[in-house]
Amino acid sequence: MEQKSDVEYRAEKLYKNSREKFGYLIREVVSNAIHAAIIRDKNENHPQYQPQVEVIIDKDEDHVEIVVKDNGEGFTDINRKYFTHLDTRNPQKEILHFHPMGQGRLAIVYFSDNASYRSVYRQENGEYRQKHFNYPEISCPLFDIEVSDGSKTDKENSETVLTLKLIKQHTYKRANTFFSKYSDIEKIKNWFIENFFPFFIENERLQVSVELTGQMVNVTRSYIEKNVDSIPFKVKFENESDAQSEFKLWLLKKEDTPKTRNQIICFARHLRAEIEEGRIEYEIDLPDAYDWFLSSEYFDDNVDQKGDKIEIPVEHVEKIQFSLAAVLDQHFASQIERNRSETRKNVATTKEKYLSLSVFIDEKKAASTNSVLREADLVSTAIESKGKVEKSYWINQESETEEIGKLLNSSLQIYVDHRKRVLQKFQGLIRKFDEEGEIKNELEDDIHDLFLKRGENLRTSANKNHLHNLWILDDKYTIFSETFKGLSTRKGQEASDIYLWSDDPKLPRELLILELKSTSSAHNAGSKYESMVAQVKRYAAQFYKEPVKVLNWDADPDKILYFGVILARKSDINKELNSNNIGGSPHKIPFLDSSYFFNENFSIGANSAAAPQFREIRIEMYAYEDIYRLASSRNDVFFRLLKGEYSLEDEK
Repeated sequence: MEQKSDVEYRAEKLYKNSREKFGYLIREVVSNAIHAAIIRDKNENHPQYQPQVEVIIDKDEDHVEIVVKDNGEGFTDINRKYFTHLDTRNPQKEILHFHPMGQGRLAIVYFSDNASYRSVYRQENGEYRQKHFNYPEISCPLFDIEVSDGSKTDKENSETVLTLKLIKQHTYKRANTFFSKYSDIEKIKNWFIENFFPFFIENERLQVSVELTGQMVNVTRSYIEKNVDSIPFKVKFENESDAQSEFKLWLLKKEDTPKTRNQIICFARHLRAEIEEGRIEYEIDLPDAYDWFLSSEYFDDNVDQKGDKIEIPVEHVEKIQFSLAAVLDQHFASQIERNRSETRKNVATTKEKYLSLSVFIDEKKAASTNSVLREADLVSTAIESKGKVEKSYWINQESETEEIGKLLNSSLQIYVDHRKRVLQKFQGLIRKFDEEGEIKNELEDDIHDLFLKRGENLRTSANKNHLHNLWILDDKYTIFSETFKGLSTRKGQEASDIYLWSDDPKLPRELLILELKSTSSAHNAGSKYESMVAQVKRYAAQFYKEPVKVLNWDADPDKILYFGVILARKSDINKELNSNNIGGSPHKIPFLDSSYFFNENFSIGANSAAAPQFREIRIEMYAYEDIYRLASSRNDVFFRLLKGEYSLEDEK
């Protein structure tokens, strides 16, 4: 027998820091009621007897009342003995592998404000008696009901009814938190199945009825078994006995959205319990959702005092996980093959779509998973893999050559794909008509900013290369250094659009004057006053006379090679060539449809009265249409090179 104060101390010590809190109370009192009903069923073995447990929950704004009723044997002499002595285990429960811990009454003491028992039981002489008492007894210092026989009753069927009341603020708050989470009959039904599943599955006739605020549900094995499957397997643990431990996994189909990562719910002593260190999971994509329940006597033998923590080594958890995965892989073999087939298709389309990540997608590893890897999964994994390679590249000077090759290939893929996007924008600017068929009138500023943003002055290559798209014209214009410079003039400035020049003392100094015309209509194409070619010649003369003012370049203009490039629409070039003010003789540029070059001279005379003096300048006039086709073809070749379509080795 236990002193009341000792029991209250033990109860607080056991449950004070429990995470689930109030759920322990229902677990303990309902499992004890189930024990009682099943024990009577086994002892009497009467075909007309059905073990039944009723749970009635009445929740109000300021109190909760829970009634648990079972049709077990009641408080017989032997049951009163085991009830009185807290740590005494009932051998009838041991025989049925319930593995009682003798701690259930501690939950009643800790979580409820008032508990009253009313029990009808049959004596050995066949007489029915009834006993009613509060627990713990308020007037008695000890929990002693062993010697009290109760009173005679006219009832002729044994039962036990436990009524729990929670009215104090802290006890009601715990209960309210629990019932807020399990707020309707469907949720509370699932909680009962998840927590007492082994009882139902092992006892076909057991029925537990649950009533919550007027709604009721009956839970039986037949109710659960409509969509249940069981998979047994064995595990041999090192440093244990030679015998293998037996496990059984139960799959309960349910109406829910299937999950890829499925957590296995474990049971010990027929109650839900968590593995203290680690967890058991199984990954697979299935068309249906399941509850995954795992039971074993091995868990029963290694559970803590409260019965909710399975205390086994991490190595044993890993062995269980491995054996479980093996048996489930076999069970779902056909579905796994379907998943892998779908994954292989997703890998192919993802690699084609994300060329920069394709080398970081491990096809073999992806195709060996049980779940379907979709585009988002493959991209995420590839980015993670690429990140590790890049990190290794920067911190380790001796990174593997193969991995560096993947990184370089990926970076080039992104660069080339970016160029494709720029070309798409370029194509949009030079289209004559919009999607509705209306004539497009693009501003000259739009095409200017696409090539090199207005006002940019590229003095060095640091942090500048991404600001221009001069590669559309030719890749030789993509690199700037201390000796290769560029300037994009501002709107309204009396100068050409873009200047590029080379100022290397060891090499011939060169100047390129780039003039961008509107993609809709060049204002001076074929002009009788100043043609497009003449305009470039004028800008060359302007620089020759004042190189420092125009470009802040202190150079001898007589020692500079002059070039000019004009970009205009094909129609404007034709208009220029057919005018009377073209100037020099046009020469067609090979492999381009409507592009020409001129070998011209521009005047460097000091004034009109001086003798004529000229400098040579080569001017190339490109059609936007030709440049787009040329740049697109070049970019397409780069893509094919990166994809390995062109081999540098001789074919055997």
